[in-house]
Amino acid sequence: MDLVATVTKTDSVDVWRLNGQRVFGASFAKEEDEDGEEGAPPGAGGSHEDNVKGLAWRRDGQILAVACSDGSLSLMNAFTGKIAHRISTHSTRHPSSTPSSQESQQQSQSRRRSSKVPSQPLLPPLISTVSWTTHFAYPSPDTIRTQFSSSESPSIASLDQLLSLRADVDKILQLKADLPRELSNIDIEASLPKLSTLPPTGVGVDDDVFSSRGSVDVIFHDGGSTSGSGVPSIGGVDALLVGLSDRATRCEVHLRIFDSFEVGTVDISAVMPTREPARVIRIQSHPYLATVFLVVEQSSERDKERRLHLLSLDLSFIPQTGRNLPLVAKKATQLGNLLRYISQVQTQLVAEVKAAFDLPSRFLRNINESLVEADENADFVYAAHHLAVTGDCDPKLKEWLVDEVGDRGLKRWEKAVGDCLEVVRRMTSECLLPALERCLVVLSRLDGLARFGPTSTKLGLDEKGIRKVRETADAMGLLTEDLLLDVGIEMREFASFIKWLKWECEVEALEEGSERAEELRESWTGEAELKTVLEYVDGALKESRLKKYLVREGKEEDTGAFSFTSFDGDPDIGFYAEYTKRRASGAKDKKMPTLGHLIERLQKQSEAVFAQIAETFRKSILATYLTELPLQCDCDKLDLRIIPDETDRDLYRLVAISPDRGEKDQLRQVVITLRQGATKGLEHTMTTHNLVVPEATRILDAKFVDDNDILVLAETSSDVKIYARNNILDEGEDVLDLRHTFEQGQMNGLRPARLDVNGRIGRRALVVLDSSGLGYTVFDLDADDGQGREDGGSDSFMTG
Repeated sequence: MDLVATVTKTDSVDVWRLNGQRVFGASFAKEEDEDGEEGAPPGAGGSHEDNVKGLAWRRDGQILAVACSDGSLSLMNAFTGKIAHRISTHSTRHPSSTPSSQESQQQSQSRRRSSKVPSQPLLPPLISTVSWTTHFAYPSPDTIRTQFSSSESPSIASLDQLLSLRADVDKILQLKADLPRELSNIDIEASLPKLSTLPPTGVGVDDDVFSSRGSVDVIFHDGGSTSGSGVPSIGGVDALLVGLSDRATRCEVHLRIFDSFEVGTVDISAVMPTREPARVIRIQSHPYLATVFLVVEQSSERDKERRLHLLSLDLSFIPQTGRNLPLVAKKATQLGNLLRYISQVQTQLVAEVKAAFDLPSRFLRNINESLVEADENADFVYAAHHLAVTGDCDPKLKEWLVDEVGDRGLKRWEKAVGDCLEVVRRMTSECLLPALERCLVVLSRLDGLARFGPTSTKLGLDEKGIRKVRETADAMGLLTEDLLLDVGIEMREFASFIKWLKWECEVEALEEGSERAEELRESWTGEAELKTVLEYVDGALKESRLKKYLVREGKEEDTGAFSFTSFDGDPDIGFYAEYTKRRASGAKDKKMPTLGHLIERLQKQSEAVFAQIAETFRKSILATYLTELPLQCDCDKLDLRIIPDETDRDLYRLVAISPDRGEKDQLRQVVITLRQGATKGLEHTMTTHNLVVPEATRILDAKFVDDNDILVLAETSSDVKIYARNNILDEGEDVLDLRHTFEQGQMNGLRPARLDVNGRIGRRALVVLDSSGLGYTVFDLDADDGQGREDGGSDSFMTG
């Protein structure tokens, strides 16, 4: 499926097919402040500032990342069109180092001194760029390159084919059978029943992600043999990198792997040559390398120049963890999604229970007030027992049954409580229990990795932390089973109670001594159910069994507080053992946690496990300053490409192209040769070359097509033309081929200004964008005639 993502001036992100059909979209417009401009960040430029700061497709085209000015990221699923995750880069910033004890004391004293001064709100970081990168983890990049360059194996595959969703990797790479690898790739979750969809909440798009079959399948059941990065049978890692700036001298990169596992932020301002404001404008990588290259723009206050610096970010945890990294990232993401799913189930169950028993409580409150007027010790329970045993109905009870409740009230009562009990039973058995089973399967895999020393130290997995999470999940499983048993009992009791109440209402509605009343009494066959009726009246009618599992009491409902001190007080007994002990004793003096309490505990414990993994990964990330790019490079129209050498495995070339800021008719090409030495780090040398475009008066834009070709959009005296150049690393004669001409510089009434190239070999597309952002034209670069469809017969033109 070929898709194009666009952003309008009203911050609406839309995704289109190449034929102009809109697939899905979402609005990311800012909400207007009640106080106008108050609270807006400095330099915001008023209410007309664009909120969407960047878009980036994951390499497999399944996820679209949308970066906003408030520091938030939205990950849109291409299959469902819904926002699968909302990520805040502001709340996930981590210090680059741990302060010493003396520094901590100084910081605490400073906080105490400034506690009386009203603090200014912490402004969110500015997002300067967003990019998806893909890296090979297992087999090693050297193994893959060896297979590609081997003379024994035919060169039938390209890197794009290897990274495609439908690639037969084992056949392409001719990998030897590896039993441990195949066993580790077995995912038992594929044999578990699919999770059910949840009712739409209507609260927002985030809460509605589990309401459709397609969305649930994509989130939970689309793993298969794919590692999450579109690389079947091999360990591939997708990294989402976001450049951040805090409007001062701090410059950071926020990193996530897979599609939602957070590693955190890395401060790169410390390696910059000067402490001046900086921002990351480009991020580039190659699947063979675990190093990411950053182009950082720094504004100099002395000469007012915008200087470009090249930095490297070495993600050492990728080669160190090997094939276990994609597995841990996938399992951590699955666990996070399952916790979101379970939390939404619990929220809907609580809302259902609170709403269902509101009508019966009003009915009972009215009858109790009426009965108290005659006898202060009387209530509905007493009157119902008297009626069931003796058949004598209190006058006030009769009036309540006939006049206030009646047939219509009983139907409402039956529907409210009966539907609630059925929903709780169904969601518990079809949603909650299967999700817990999947949680235990994921935790079992993480526990296995934590028990194996070599993997636990590299991945940052703590066996004790995993065991705590499993104990909470086991306790939640017991609570869920108890809930399911009690809801079954209450359903049977309520069915008997409502049947008896309907019969009594019908009898009492008849005149005393009527033949119909006598017939009904004689035909009554529910004597065997009276015990069940009275058990319901004595128990669940006053307080439903469901509330002790789902609804918090008193102040806990507002604060969510629940003391687990007594659970963890004895070091020789774990949480699960104490929970089962209290559950078996049935002691009423010791409170049992609700489902909400256990979910909160499970989330906190899981976050602690995730944080330890992320901290281990962050410690292995190394930022290094490489060089400064020439001042002639235009930072607004810069494109990068990493090209591996065909013969030397340690040699790579990072090529940067941009229009020359001085010579408007020339394209500046910078080649930085990178060599991996025996020690960590890259040795580099830099050369520059200017490419003269014939007849051009101004270079508008230039982009890489692949490792050999580039496209140049140039303005001539009369037209706007697209040129192509092959063998970009050949510094010989500059030969450019004309690929397309926009007569009189017009693109169906619009003026072309920018290029964008994407796609895989055999299906690459060129998009030419209008200068005012009103439309674009799509060209097929791999057309049969090899000329990019110059006749325009298959080009798609759209406005928006």
